[in-house]
Amino acid sequence: MISDVLIGLGLLFVVIGTIGILRFRDVYSRLQASGVSDNAGLGLILIGLIVRNGLSSDDLKLGLLLLLLLLTNPVITHSIAKSAFVRRHGAGDDVR
Repeated sequence: MISDVLIGLGLLFVVIGTIGILRFRDVYSRLQASGVSDNAGLGLILIGLIVRNGLSSDDLKLGLLLLLLLLTNPVITHSIAKSAFVRRHGAGDDVR
């Protein structure tokens, strides 16, 4: 039951982030929408899978995957933002 709620909340975060990526026009707003929702959404999904699995060897794999996600996603988001800044992509004020 708790695992289903966590997985459902994670999917909700991912869907909201996807809508944000489609809705915003500039790079920085899209990064904000995707970076936060991906970390939260995929983290909740992985935690839900760990809870659903119970105590097994697969929990270690899921935990390592969660750690990898939490370490690499901010670095990738920062790299994309820095690349957009260097290429002088401006931030827009409008939303589709």
